[in-house]
Amino acid sequence: MGNMMRNYLILSLLAFGLSSCFLFSSKEAPKDGPAQGEIAIAVDESFQPLVQAEKTAFENNYHFAKLTIRFTPENEAVADLLNEKVRSIVVSRDLTAKEQEIFTREKITYRSFRFAADGVALLTNMANNDTLITLPALKGLLEGRVTDWASIGSKSTKGEVVLVVDKANSSNIKFLIDRLGISASQTLRVFAAGSNPKVIDYVKQHKNAIGIIGSNWISDGDNPTSLGFIRSVHVMSVAEKEGLDKSKYTQPFGYNLALKTYPLRREIKMILKESHLGLGTGFVNYVCGEMGQLIVLKAGLIPLTRPITIRTYQINQ
Repeated sequence: MGNMMRNYLILSLLAFGLSSCFLFSSKEAPKDGPAQGEIAIAVDESFQPLVQAEKTAFENNYHFAKLTIRFTPENEAVADLLNEKVRSIVVSRDLTAKEQEIFTREKITYRSFRFAADGVALLTNMANNDTLITLPALKGLLEGRVTDWASIGSKSTKGEVVLVVDKANSSNIKFLIDRLGISASQTLRVFAAGSNPKVIDYVKQHKNAIGIIGSNWISDGDNPTSLGFIRSVHVMSVAEKEGLDKSKYTQPFGYNLALKTYPLRREIKMILKESHLGLGTGFVNYVCGEMGQLIVLKAGLIPLTRPITIRTYQINQ
């Protein structure tokens, strides 16, 4: 009887040890939490200044957290999320039905958070005084039905219009395709410069160019790089349709984004694929919280998750 009890005790201890190894194995246990660990995030380059500022502030507050950010075109960011190369992405669109099917098939849930609004900005050379454009004219230029400045109402600029975008599969061009109702099979008449800063450089050197960038690159009034960009180009004013008064043409800044009067306004989303309370959740909470939304406001964009109250003080003289 004593031997039987001793053998039973040994087996019980072995079973407990095996189960403990299974429950707490390095393969299964999460290696990160809301304020510690390391994860990768893929971000469309259009939102680089904003997300870089959010990352810096977050890591300064949480010293055991490290965010590795990969700046990549929007569709590649989504592919990285689906292939589990990154924990989260920052893009301007929701997942398509086919992309959502992958999550459903694998029984994995994802969450999408709208946290800021910006706009797709159109730029011209400082020597070009034609700074008004309509959405129908922009669509004609993209599709190649319109090719010269005279065709879009210019009275001073001559010659061919050169449309310049950062990358062929970036969020900037994808947003315009969706917003203007351009067929996915349509061949676009654009030149890809390689990045948003390179688009600005190209416009600075070519009078006939129209640059297409994310307004985040030129909206932060405290950022020396942003100030340098905005002072070296014209930002075009855009109208919904032809025949409108000049007062209906707006730029992608301030209250035009807040009141949704800028025709190329869009919303920035963070999509998270995380099955536990991890660092991805911690970063989302920070970005959507008060401090993260103040960073959005400071960048010249519109916060979407927290109303930011601006207090004014009367100075008695």
